[in-house]
Amino acid sequence: MPQSTLLSEHQVMLDPTFGARVRAAFCRIARDVLAEDPTTPGNPLRVALARQVLTGGDWTAPGLAPIVATDAAVSAAAASSPSPADGAQAAITDEQILDAVRRAWNITAGVSPS
Repeated sequence: MPQSTLLSEHQVMLDPTFGARVRAAFCRIARDVLAEDPTTPGNPLRVALARQVLTGGDWTAPGLAPIVATDAAVSAAAASSPSPADGAQAAITDEQILDAVRRAWNITAGVSPS
């Protein structure tokens, strides 16, 4: 019987290596957001999140890993791992994580959809 997608996503979001990769991705995208055109829709909220991300915090907690682990592309990549319990996070590429962070940025910042 295949493992539950929700259980798989939960296991990935709690993986310390995955969490570290997500934190690095959020920091990288935060730098991009701080350099974006101020007329970008939702810019004040986007910039506030970027500043919050870059001020750090508890680097051992899952933090923003849940929103990335539940991204459809990330979840599918994790599910493609031959050994989900041991290597699901390793089946996810850095680019998939970065893309998931980009897709989640406005939601995380509280920017309303247009």
